[in-house]
Amino acid sequence: MSLKRVAMIAMLLCMSIVLSIVESFIPVFIPGVKLGLANVIILIMLYEFKPQEAFLVDLLRIILAAVLRGTILSPTFFMSLSGGMLSFILMLIFSRFKVFSVIGVSVLGSISHCTGQILVAICLLSTDAVVYYLPFIAILSVATGILSGVICRIYLKRSITKDFLNKN
Repeated sequence: MSLKRVAMIAMLLCMSIVLSIVESFIPVFIPGVKLGLANVIILIMLYEFKPQEAFLVDLLRIILAAVLRGTILSPTFFMSLSGGMLSFILMLIFSRFKVFSVIGVSVLGSISHCTGQILVAICLLSTDAVVYYLPFIAILSVATGILSGVICRIYLKRSITKDFLNKN
């Protein structure tokens, strides 16, 4: 792997961590819900990098953001980890098979992220009452998924990453 590629991946990791931390300060009318802006970075990586590189950035973002927030190994960490991994797997599958546009993949990732979180919440709280929270989060997930998908699509049309990595 070239030094330029490693530097680009490190920069994208840092950007995803910063976006994750910053979005925690943006109030959303449903408690515990974030906009998912860090997902833009993961989407870009799914389309312009190797799947294992995108996975590494996604996993490291979740872990490092939890360390910086002081929530590592807490229930919110495990909810974030489960949502992040489920959404990554589904976005990887659907981005490779070209079933949806990048916006559709983003919406799918957003909805699956909140679904993964709800599943872990059910296990942690030993109650299925949190399922009633899912429709409200899912509606917001569609909106935030569209936003992230549009941002990613604009970025991909400009092909900034590929141009940078291919220059000598």
